[in-house]
Amino acid sequence: MNRLPASISLPQDASGHSLSNAEWWYAYALLSGSQGHRYAVMASFFRVGELVAPKGHYMIHSLVQLDRERFDCASLLDRMLAYQMASLYLPVYLMKNPLDSHTWGQYKQLLTASLPEPHQLLPGASVQARPTHVIYGDCGMAFADDSSPSFQLKLTSGNHRLRLNFEPMKPVSLIDEKGKINGLRYYSSTRNVVTGELHKEGRMESVQGEGWFDHQWGRNYGLLQGEGWDWFGLQLRSGQELLISRLRYANAKSEPYSIAKLIRQDGSIATTEKVELKPVRTWSGGWAKAEYPVEWSIRLPEFGMSLSVTPLLDHQEMPIIGPLQAIWEGVCSVSGTADTLAGDAEAIEGYGFLELVGYPQK
Repeated sequence: MNRLPASISLPQDASGHSLSNAEWWYAYALLSGSQGHRYAVMASFFRVGELVAPKGHYMIHSLVQLDRERFDCASLLDRMLAYQMASLYLPVYLMKNPLDSHTWGQYKQLLTASLPEPHQLLPGASVQARPTHVIYGDCGMAFADDSSPSFQLKLTSGNHRLRLNFEPMKPVSLIDEKGKINGLRYYSSTRNVVTGELHKEGRMESVQGEGWFDHQWGRNYGLLQGEGWDWFGLQLRSGQELLISRLRYANAKSEPYSIAKLIRQDGSIATTEKVELKPVRTWSGGWAKAEYPVEWSIRLPEFGMSLSVTPLLDHQEMPIIGPLQAIWEGVCSVSGTADTLAGDAEAIEGYGFLELVGYPQK
């Protein structure tokens, strides 16, 4: 058994947590294809519910064809989540936000057992343990051994099919072992070798690259209360990774809380709360017509780092069921400098994903 310190341990924490009201398994990969194409893939599998059972299930996933500047995404939920939203979550939200016409429209559709566009019905979903299998319709994550974060990711949509194998290159990183930031416990496998195949347009292409994996669980009501967050998962060419989070509170008078984790080549972690995040450019359009800060300037003085984060494609907005309407979840590049022990400035380059959640419609 691979024991982790503090409050998180594998294999016990690899699978679902029945006392949590929110849990998700998340992965992204940046891939090169055997036919010379470049892709980015993201998937997140959510498990939701106030009681130990039953739970509702929701998933989002995307495929970015970087050569063609094409972004395809999907949002799927099962009947149990639709029932929970209609009977509990949306009524509670609408009591506090009675003028939200968009959410009223979703609520009325869910009451008639129909799904608002563009969301689709998930025919069935389950989370199995020992070993963990997260099965959502024709998509899922399958772990061969819960003591290791290696897994196979399977994604299916009307346009493509993907089967990817994630093999960790580093030990698991404990990001928030006690859920101090937002009530969610959190571990990551921040750099994986990814291999597999992509089927699209009647052709198969072998793909390979690097990927990221997160697992979070706990009890949280931040989105219903109007909170949001900005999340950066960045893989640097130096072999290090940066995980940067900024929690934006519902009370506009409260300053956002920011934290950054630097995962070194050997898997050790350095943490700083001295994080300077400055939006440089915004993008609006797509589904929710929100204004998203898609380009950022970042300073981490305790790490001696100055960074620029730029999207590889502006239009990477994903529709989300519920009051949130949409998030921006997309692949980006990172560049900048880091101070060295010799007093020089060393160039930083890399790629990753940026997640922007809770930006209101204009």
